[in-house]
Amino acid sequence: MDMVDNMMIRSYRKGGFFWADRRTPRTLAESIIGTLEIVTPGVSTPVGKLSGGNVQKVLLGREIASAPNVLMVAYPVRGLDINSAYTIYSLLNVQKIRGVAVLCVGEDLDVLLALCDRIMVLCGGRVTGIVDASTATKEQIGLMMTHTEKGGAR
Repeated sequence: MDMVDNMMIRSYRKGGFFWADRRTPRTLAESIIGTLEIVTPGVSTPVGKLSGGNVQKVLLGREIASAPNVLMVAYPVRGLDINSAYTIYSLLNVQKIRGVAVLCVGEDLDVLLALCDRIMVLCGGRVTGIVDASTATKEQIGLMMTHTEKGGAR
């Protein structure tokens, strides 16, 4: 599917003649291309033909455009260049400001400490702690990751 069809996926759930209006999804696709600096020949290019990083940006842009109450991302910047990564982090922070619950799965402690309000650590399939990111340290989280130290308040 191209970018316009990808944007229309959300319209399909609303029912009706979702295929009749291609103008709105086209405008959304063009907006996402500009905002996220997606490298593509145009909105008619199949998303599968884009680089992995650009596919990530298309999907994240589409999901954010649907105005979710909860947004779960896993390794949202894996494989992206540094500028694209900062754009994605900025978009996630804007979602937090708007009141969206953002659940971020990741492993870069510096990023998690900067991006998250709370961090839940899992070790061996169990929760070993939930800490406030503004006061937690990488050492504390590292110990929880090895199941050496219990985390803070739940």
